[in-house]
Amino acid sequence: MQRIKNILHHLLHHPNTMPWIIISTMVAIMATYNTVIRYGLSAKMLLRVLIIYPLIVIFIYCLRTYITLPISLKLHDYFPSIITRKVPKTISVPLLVITFNVSIMMIWFTEMHRQLYPQFVSGYFGNWIKTFFVAVPVFFFIVRPSLITIFNKLKELHPLSHTLER
Repeated sequence: MQRIKNILHHLLHHPNTMPWIIISTMVAIMATYNTVIRYGLSAKMLLRVLIIYPLIVIFIYCLRTYITLPISLKLHDYFPSIITRKVPKTISVPLLVITFNVSIMMIWFTEMHRQLYPQFVSGYFGNWIKTFFVAVPVFFFIVRPSLITIFNKLKELHPLSHTLER
């Protein structure tokens, strides 16, 4: 039991835990949303989401970590100073990452569901708009604030300086 507590404590304070949890939560919400608005709510469709969910989480984590986040950080450095003074990095960088991730995922989603979207370009832009304008408020107003609050509370209850028995 103590071993499990030690692992959970280290996991709570690991710097990659929060990105994994945020991505996992966003993927669960957005994959379910995209499936339900196109196919309706059914056990069969939710099972399909559940089956592909781990692959999407890994794909999005790698996409974010190695491609979209570095590009977003570089782009943020090139923004005119009038933008960077008014829009903090905590807003602009996630917004760019979401924009890039949605753009890439909607290419994949539109192609996978070609029977629903015989006209790829119009289907892509329709999917992009529906997904982007749901992902942004879900991330900024629900997922990120909720998870930050939960993690801060957990870290307060289980501080890093707490010595764990080995």
